[in-house]
Amino acid sequence: MTGLCTRLLLAGGLFAIGSIVEAAAPVLYAERCAQCHTSGEAGAPKIGDRREWSARMRPGMTFLYRSALEGIPNTVMVPKGGHRDLADDDVRAIVDFMIAAAGLPADVVQGAARYEALGITNRDFIRLDANYDGFLTPAELASDPEILANLARFDENKDGRLGEAEYLRLEAALERERAAVAVDDATLVKTIRDALATVKGVAADRVKIESVAGVVTLSAVVENADAARQAYAAIRRIKGIRSIDNRLVPGEFLSFD
Repeated sequence: MTGLCTRLLLAGGLFAIGSIVEAAAPVLYAERCAQCHTSGEAGAPKIGDRREWSARMRPGMTFLYRSALEGIPNTVMVPKGGHRDLADDDVRAIVDFMIAAAGLPADVVQGAARYEALGITNRDFIRLDANYDGFLTPAELASDPEILANLARFDENKDGRLGEAEYLRLEAALERERAAVAVDDATLVKTIRDALATVKGVAADRVKIESVAGVVTLSAVVENADAARQAYAAIRRIKGIRSIDNRLVPGEFLSFD
């Protein structure tokens, strides 16, 4: 359990900002993070928004710190919010400040601590784990028919669900099998463009698609971060693709200089 979770639990859900973050955190927030997190610009969770921060914190504080430090792929949240001069501890202190400002109830903090204790780190697994119990059920896998079809094949303990290790082995196998199929680049590009045409927020005819011996690169501006993620999801199972470099940029980036 992180130090913040421990302190919040001891506080019984009554958060005194000054007791859980360094005194510099509010100043750093105002100088470095307020532009996005006060207004909610580009989909950033607003400071004080309990619902948004409850969702962000649900996988645990370590995962939330990681998102702030390393950034979130295909979103405007770049590493350290673009302020690479900040020390890691300063970034964590700013996160603590924003979490404390949301006044999260004790059950949210406790749930985050329980999930963090499971040690799950894979973003895709966490996104699919709707009830945060550390396993993926057939219902949670329904959005990805190919994984669902292979569940029994990788359900090593035959409990009808996948743990993170089982899920990662399944994904690795599907990638190997996808890459093993020989498809010429022109056909791949057409198949990819057709798949992207089904994704809301993506103008498929404006996406630059390159394929060299199955190594695929996507480049374009799309509507938002969700569109970038959905575009990747729409093509990731296409046979013949050896690897995908997803350079789709959310239009939210254009609001920044």
